[in-house]
Amino acid sequence: MLADHESLQDLQDLRRVRYTLPMAATQTPARAEVVRTLPTYQEAAELIEIHPSGITRAVTKLGIEPQLWGGVEKHLAVVDVLRIAAQARRASVEEVAGQLLERASSDPAREEAIRAEIDRYFAEIHKPAQPAPQDSFLAELREALPEKYAKQAERIYRRYVESS
Repeated sequence: MLADHESLQDLQDLRRVRYTLPMAATQTPARAEVVRTLPTYQEAAELIEIHPSGITRAVTKLGIEPQLWGGVEKHLAVVDVLRIAAQARRASVEEVAGQLLERASSDPAREEAIRAEIDRYFAEIHKPAQPAPQDSFLAELREALPEKYAKQAERIYRRYVESS
């Protein structure tokens, strides 16, 4: 009997929690507003100057997760639109970035957010390439050994790396 009373009390507690905790809908407007301002597949295709099916293929190829809105409409993040533009090589990435900023010009906060995403994209793209550990090892090897032995050691090392 005590166990039944405890489980009844647990159910009543759960019901109270269900109705007293803020519902997810209270947080939706912020995300909804952001997603609504992102370009749809069709809009991205127009910005990049490709057919919408090219957007679908690029999303699959690049492993992009679209933002869903309303169950059927798919939107793309700014960085993803720029990645697709770089891959499609139709409109320049800078041109697409400018058009994205222009679309958001009516909302200063959203324009600033898009500008930050664009800056982040270009900062990642133009990062100086760091030499791989293998490359720095081979450079050190060439400096330390006479040329004849360095070439031989490099061939042995590359064979070893390829086989493992």
